[in-house]
Amino acid sequence: MKKTYFVCINLLGALLLVLSCSKSGDPGRRSADSLQQAIAAKTSANTLLAVTRYLDAQNGPDETAAFQTLINQSTSGDIIVIRAGNHYFTGTVHVNKSGLTIRGENNGTDPTNYLRKAPAAPGQGVSVIDVDAGMLNTVIDWIYIDGGNLPEPNMRVFGNQTKIYNSHFRNSGHSGLLIHNANNLWIEGVKAYYNYIVGISQWASSDNTIKNSQCYENGGEGLTIDGGSHNCFVNNVWFYKNNKNNRGVGAIGIDQANGANIFNCTIDRTYGHAIRFQNNLNQPDDGCQVYNNQITNNSGCAISIRHPALVTNFGQWGNTFSANTGGTMCTEP
Repeated sequence: MKKTYFVCINLLGALLLVLSCSKSGDPGRRSADSLQQAIAAKTSANTLLAVTRYLDAQNGPDETAAFQTLINQSTSGDIIVIRAGNHYFTGTVHVNKSGLTIRGENNGTDPTNYLRKAPAAPGQGVSVIDVDAGMLNTVIDWIYIDGGNLPEPNMRVFGNQTKIYNSHFRNSGHSGLLIHNANNLWIEGVKAYYNYIVGISQWASSDNTIKNSQCYENGGEGLTIDGGSHNCFVNNVWFYKNNKNNRGVGAIGIDQANGANIFNCTIDRTYGHAIRFQNNLNQPDDGCQVYNNQITNNSGCAISIRHPALVTNFGQWGNTFSANTGGTMCTEP
């Protein structure tokens, strides 16, 4: 508390000094410039006060409590670095502070920190990491979560404006990355693979961007855009051999989602339809656009629409369709 007090006094003194020393020019301009200088000084001071904490790999013992302690000690702007090596978790670690960065050590190509889900006692937890509801501006970068094929998501996101970069989510017994009521997310450089059901699952989560990523060999969909997940932008994502156990509807499943944009993607060798408007919720999918994609070698249709009356103002153009067993466009009652 004392450090914060003195920083505030210094900033106030700097602001008063700038205001008192300005003698010429436009007074309104001087006031605006002084305010900007004070804001810049405060931002710089906050950066200097940020703390980096480290989670060392224990290679066996449960690290749930140790990770949670680091988060509980942190404040907005702080960074938690997950060291290279094996980290085991039987419970769920909750990101319960806004503005935190959780970053794993990496080799510049892949994460080298391995967060492994271990069997938990009943009630101990669901995912390895939850970004809690109400949290804003969490950054997840270069982490690797292996779900151990346990019947739980690897990571759940409930907080808005979460950014997830360069991370792997694999071997979940449910979904690699589950997004629920979380809006304005940015997901880039992510790999979701070998998960029992879905690679990246969205429900009631709008205005999310997923780009430059990979979803492959998941038991159900590589990606779902469901339950009011409006205005989802999917750009340059590789979908390969999804729905391999016929647990979903195809590579990309859409249900009650307006404004889905799927573009510059490669959707290849799906065990079923490449893009499927499933429409189990019996609600419109309005204004969805599919363009400039390579959609090839899928065992179903390139684009399949169930209950076509629900799909309004749909557009597709610039796509390359080839060797899709079920054809290009399919409709079902």
